[in-house]
Amino acid sequence: MKKLIFVSGPAAIGKSTFSAKYAREHPDEEVVVIAADEVRKEKYGGYDKFPPGMNMMIVYDEMIRRAAELRDNKESVTIIFDTTMLYDERRLYFRRHLPGFDRYLLILLKLHDYKVCLQRNHQRPKEKWVPDNVILDMAAHYEDPSEECKKHFDYVGEIYVD
Repeated sequence: MKKLIFVSGPAAIGKSTFSAKYAREHPDEEVVVIAADEVRKEKYGGYDKFPPGMNMMIVYDEMIRRAAELRDNKESVTIIFDTTMLYDERRLYFRRHLPGFDRYLLILLKLHDYKVCLQRNHQRPKEKWVPDNVILDMAAHYEDPSEECKKHFDYVGEIYVD
């Protein structure tokens, strides 16, 4: 089976933690995590480095390229996309550009109080810190998927991580 799991949420909510936990709890699956932060670091030399013009589409398209390569070369694989995907446009961009999987899951990580992200952010290595105002802005603009968006996934779930 080829499974693609989209893990969505603001910075410092725990997407990477969730992804690592999923991999540990599913030893029978070959799990590959493709994280926007890691792709950006590889391509541009640091977590605090961005593509020219802050054009994250370059990073997103590299994530898609890597996922498609795994899909095409593995008999069975679970790929986890670890990136914010705060609204339908981004979720559907990834979904449209990655056909050919057997299952598509969208996991929305949530908190009752997004200020917890600020605390978690400052517990991460300093090189991974995100400015507090950016995190608060992400949380303010985080949207639940529309009914139309949900139709493109086999499963949509919310997980409160507080």
